[in-house]
Amino acid sequence: RRLLGSRLWGALLRATFYGHFVGGQSPAEVLSCVGRLRAVGLSPMLALPCEQDVGQ
Repeated sequence: RRLLGSRLWGALLRATFYGHFVGGQSPAEVLSCVGRLRAVGLSPMLALPCEQDVGQ
């Protein structure tokens, strides 16, 4: 991230595995992605990841 900069790093991630598995960063982006998938006959499965700091 330090080498590429924040914008280029984000674009690179969205173009690789992140973009394949993540539907969006906001509710509007997720709804748009769901709409595109449904338009081609796919039913998306949405899952909200939850993280916890085990050190606390």
